[in-house]
Amino acid sequence: MDYFREFLCKDWDKVRLVIPLLQGPAKKWYHSIHPYVSEEGAGQEGIPFNPTNVLRTWEGFRQRLVSSFGGHSDRDRALREWNDLTMKSGKINRFCDELMRLALELVYSGNFVKDIAHLGITTDLRNAWALKTQLPHEYVECINLLRQTGYQLEDVASLNHTVTREKHHSRPEKSDDGQSSAK
Repeated sequence: MDYFREFLCKDWDKVRLVIPLLQGPAKKWYHSIHPYVSEEGAGQEGIPFNPTNVLRTWEGFRQRLVSSFGGHSDRDRALREWNDLTMKSGKINRFCDELMRLALELVYSGNFVKDIAHLGITTDLRNAWALKTQLPHEYVECINLLRQTGYQLEDVASLNHTVTREKHHSRPEKSDDGQSSAK
């Protein structure tokens, strides 16, 4: 579509570009709708031609094609993933990336995405998030702030781990005479 952009003036031009690329079951599917999108096809079938048929628009054609070839099962899969989405400790990037991917795939936005994010994050991150007083209104900005907050928590956890390890290694040992000495 990008390559032929200057020649694709109308939606029907986009549809006409894709039709010859269809193969196998998709090509058979197109033959079943051909009389409804083509004036010539309508004439051959003896049915009235409707130039404003939704299938003559790119969006209408694309939606029908997707719904006929896996769109429903893809949406069901994405919905299951959405409902099961939970963050694993230390995996803020993976969680936010999956959240954004699924929100786009399911066409979700706004507070709905923010609510799912809030339910799916770890308790530590939820507590840190509750301390934020100025939250962005746009859900994408909210997810970016959530990601930054997750980074901060990961940095603190890493620092705490390092400090704990150093304290453990620098504990004084008692000598045979009961005196403490540094390791």
